[in-house]
Amino acid sequence: MIIKPLFPVIRCFCLHIILFSSACQSEPKQKPFLEDEKIARIMADLAIADAATTGLSGYTKDSLMHVYFKQVFDMHGTTAEVYENDLRILASDLTRMEVIVKNADELLKDKSSSK
Repeated sequence: MIIKPLFPVIRCFCLHIILFSSACQSEPKQKPFLEDEKIARIMADLAIADAATTGLSGYTKDSLMHVYFKQVFDMHGTTAEVYENDLRILASDLTRMEVIVKNADELLKDKSSSK
């Protein structure tokens, strides 16, 4: 499986989301709805879903990504909106977000080494 090369991509992607979100954030501090562990698991599962569409492009890739991402959120009992809102909230706490991203990386390493 092509998961190992995605670790730097995932980390970079998450840090860009964090930086972008923190630049746009002006609301008072809120508490994320999801627990940190659940956010890390969702993040890892989304990376796997993204890896599953490697090599595809256009409409096919977009359609599969939509289906896979919906399945991930359904599996975890949440929605993309809740997850994205929690990422925006966590953007103000970079130390906490780094821990979550590291946990997601560890989950991916565990999954790739168990296969």
